[in-house]
Amino acid sequence: MSADKYENVTDLIDVFQKFAKADWRKKTMWGGLKASEVRMLVCVKKSNDKGSTGTTVTEISKLLQVTSPTVTQMLNSLIASGHVVRTSDNTDRRITEITLTDTGEEIAQKAIDRFISMFKGMIDHLGKEQSDQLVVMLNQVFDYLDSAKTNEDF
Repeated sequence: MSADKYENVTDLIDVFQKFAKADWRKKTMWGGLKASEVRMLVCVKKSNDKGSTGTTVTEISKLLQVTSPTVTQMLNSLIASGHVVRTSDNTDRRITEITLTDTGEEIAQKAIDRFISMFKGMIDHLGKEQSDQLVVMLNQVFDYLDSAKTNEDF
């Protein structure tokens, strides 16, 4: 019985490798911006839409789960291309706030709309019940992989 339990292990590995090669998040659609830069614009938009006047490098770093120097490098590129603006905080000059320009706002909203549309299409394709099951299962997979990364036997 235990041998049957693992009979699809190679199928599971193959599926995860397909996701890695699918590049569904890496498609560049907006004026030559990298996918990571578009994700940053979306991150800044979501943060600013929550009511703050701007977001900080540290907040972006936490949300995107990348280092502050990585965020700073992308921000410098987005500032140069006119998609974001960096300003000093009025109460503490050591803090810089990041806000979107009109162009950055437009691209971020288009990216959000595209993402929502793509996942609505997935729900249409799978149906509500299977989509709900997929959410539960993917959360379980994430939790497993997240805990397994600290396991030396993995």
